[in-house]
Amino acid sequence: MPWGSHFCQFFQTQRDLLDVLVPYFQIGLENREFCVWVVHAPLPAEAARRALKRRVPDAERYLSGRSIEFVTSREWYFRGNTFSLPRVIRAWDGKLAGALAAGYTGLRGNGNVSWLQRKDWLRFQAYEQALNASLAAKPMRILCSYALQRSGAVEVLDVARTHQFAVAKRAGEWAVLEWRIPPSPSDPYRTLTPREREVFLAAAEGLTNPQIARQLGISVRTAESHRANLMRKLGLRNQTALVRYALQRVDVSIERGRG
Repeated sequence: MPWGSHFCQFFQTQRDLLDVLVPYFQIGLENREFCVWVVHAPLPAEAARRALKRRVPDAERYLSGRSIEFVTSREWYFRGNTFSLPRVIRAWDGKLAGALAAGYTGLRGNGNVSWLQRKDWLRFQAYEQALNASLAAKPMRILCSYALQRSGAVEVLDVARTHQFAVAKRAGEWAVLEWRIPPSPSDPYRTLTPREREVFLAAAEGLTNPQIARQLGISVRTAESHRANLMRKLGLRNQTALVRYALQRVDVSIERGRG
């Protein structure tokens, strides 16, 4: 994971949580990164410490040297009863500044957001998006842990969209899931459906809508609909523009020849 990584984990049990977080922090400690573990039920700070001692060589040295800090979710995310996006972003930056001043290579953090209520959802997703921007070009890595039983299908999609990738257990195996937005096609002709291309080629030959309907075995109204759709997709206003467009495209000529 490069610096600036911001990803999430969906967990169901405390064991799921530890299966990801212990090796995540172990690598950070071994790479001399300062670690911040924001804990919440079902995993209190003492249970997190015990897990590190049980699974990580030299855990006692890291703990006594204060290379890892445990903070409760209430301390980290709230002041009083209010969640403040700017304050939490400043808190991460403050921890990073302190880590670099102490000679660490960077910061590795985790925030357990099992406390999240439905009323806080939109504000917290705004925080996740702001954190994405804040992490750019900084020596930080942040993993956010979401309780799967508190997340519906819509929430899962929202979370995945605001992180670079997600870690989740599927059929007993851990998997990495990435949110990708398909690139917009640079060539609008590629957006035409196979039927729209057939209508386009026939129209480029000068056929009318009734003639296209008879040739393709469709209704006149369907032919008119396909023609209107393809004209809109290609940004064409009239038959002259359609013919000119067809003459300028080599691949359209090839398709016409195959027909």
